[in-house]
Amino acid sequence: MVSRFIFKLITEVVPVPIISMSLDENTLLELDSLPAKLGFAGRSEAIRAGVKTLIAENKGVDSLSGRIKSVLLMVHDESDEEKATAVKHKFDDIIATQVHSNLKSGKCLEIFVLDGKASRVREMFRSAQANRKVEYLKLVVP
Repeated sequence: MVSRFIFKLITEVVPVPIISMSLDENTLLELDSLPAKLGFAGRSEAIRAGVKTLIAENKGVDSLSGRIKSVLLMVHDESDEEKATAVKHKFDDIIATQVHSNLKSGKCLEIFVLDGKASRVREMFRSAQANRKVEYLKLVVP
């Protein structure tokens, strides 16, 4: 009886919704290299892992409270410098230090050391996250 139940659990397939997405050719090539590098079974598994990471990071940002010190890393194209400058001015009340560095291929790295209310840090993070010109964003809260 028990073995019949276990067999049914193992062979039963739970339907998973299928989604469609568009990626540029370079991103697709990078995605296709991930399964072999990281041990994923295929593209879908790599994408699921990335989505889970994004969800976990956002839950962490949502749970911040009180006064915090943190570091915000942002990479953008050099031609989009005005967008980064707008962020700097809008959130200058929580930016303790800001470092700008030119990277290769016309990219810029912004490092913001933040000190202020968690709600304000979250607002800055969400504002940068919503900006399609920001290519990489990471909030580090020690």
